[in-house]
Amino acid sequence: MIAPMEDFRPIHRLLRRIRVVLVSPTHPGNVGAAARAMQAMGLDGLWIVDPEDAKIAQRSEAVALASGAARVLGGARVATLAETLGPTHWSCAMSARAREFEPPRITLEQACDELADYLDSNPQSQGAFVFGPERAGLSNDQVLSCGHVCSLDVEDKFSSLNLSQAVQVVAYALRRAARSRIPDPLAANAGLGNQRATARPADHESMMGLHAHLLRVAEQVGYLDPKVPGKFDERLKRLLARKEMWEDEVQMLRGLCTEIERRS
Repeated sequence: MIAPMEDFRPIHRLLRRIRVVLVSPTHPGNVGAAARAMQAMGLDGLWIVDPEDAKIAQRSEAVALASGAARVLGGARVATLAETLGPTHWSCAMSARAREFEPPRITLEQACDELADYLDSNPQSQGAFVFGPERAGLSNDQVLSCGHVCSLDVEDKFSSLNLSQAVQVVAYALRRAARSRIPDPLAANAGLGNQRATARPADHESMMGLHAHLLRVAEQVGYLDPKVPGKFDERLKRLLARKEMWEDEVQMLRGLCTEIERRS
């Protein structure tokens, strides 16, 4: 696998200070799929705690299910939980099971918002989300090693998620929290006039002109009977108000209407 070129956008400078910690995973495929989920969301700090197989991230099944996420899978580190959490300043254990003694339990949204705020305010800090083994989950001591605990909002009667699926949900929530604090100019401009710097939204006067022109053409071609208009006018207004249009789009439709008038 060949790792992609490094991207130093601001959102990545925040996300790449977050460690995703898999405690004692047993299936290489889950490790590979978790790496894929992480790299797709801009995370790359994969830590594997006390695995039965120290080379679990190098196994063929892990590589196959990583689907090219070479940067994350190739950079996975194996350590103890204490070593993994040592340099971090904020941590959250993922555990559905409530314990008699546990850190403050918060929702995933609260956890991601809190961590994003913390990292944004403390540029040198690091955070971590800790996931337990596939079968048994985290132990009481492992949960208590973290500053927070949270679980996913799932169905009571069927709450089982695959480890890599849980990582995907958390990674997406983290990216959304980071995006709300660090807007990406590339993403923000992606829909602006289809990336045309000169494009401008059509104003109200232009839209009303298009509306009147469409009514006139509809009458001219015999589609609209002005004596029995029905709800055509109202439906047309609702259609035009449904989505913002650009000046050149309005001009294009006006030009089409003019050509229909000329040929009728």
